[in-house]
Amino acid sequence: MPRRSRRFLLLALAAASLAACAPAPTTTLTDTLLQTASPTDAPSDSPSVATTVPDAANGISFERPVQWTRWQPNQHNPINDGPLIYLSTDPVLAACATAADATANPPDAQGRACAWPLTSLSANGVFVNWLTSRILDPRPSAGEAIAMNGENARLQTERPGSCAKIGADETISVWVPIGQPTPLSNVWVVACLRGPDLATTEAQLRAMLASAVLGK
Repeated sequence: MPRRSRRFLLLALAAASLAACAPAPTTTLTDTLLQTASPTDAPSDSPSVATTVPDAANGISFERPVQWTRWQPNQHNPINDGPLIYLSTDPVLAACATAADATANPPDAQGRACAWPLTSLSANGVFVNWLTSRILDPRPSAGEAIAMNGENARLQTERPGSCAKIGADETISVWVPIGQPTPLSNVWVVACLRGPDLATTEAQLRAMLASAVLGK
């Protein structure tokens, strides 16, 4: 073999030997994580679901659970006490209320609204009635002290109480502070709660009461 050809052959063999001995490419920890990460590991862009929504009627604003629908009670004569707002997890009677954005039904022959706008609550159902007493009445001193409308109020609980008429297990009532210099009010709330999960519905009610603002 000619000397020049033999030299080229030796150089080629040396290059092949060096390539075989070279270390294999290393994989970094970052590469491994990128390759093995599942689609669920990426941050989610889906918005969180709101549990409450702001609402207002008759000068009363509050946050309510999305499952509670606001209804417009029948009208009542201003000389009588009567409902201002209904909130309910159950449909109310068409003869006793309309949708929040509809025209209210007229009062009955005595100038009053319905005593009870539904016949029964479903399991874990809630019915909340905001009412006016027309005249100022003394707020009770008995009951659990809670903060409401920037003042102290008294929350009273009965089991089952008057809400037994619609199958509720618990009746909660509170006279709402309205900014009077003396402990008087003409607005109160009666809430009917049915089990079995009274703890959850009562917590939702308390949050709604705490968020309420009247005439401010």
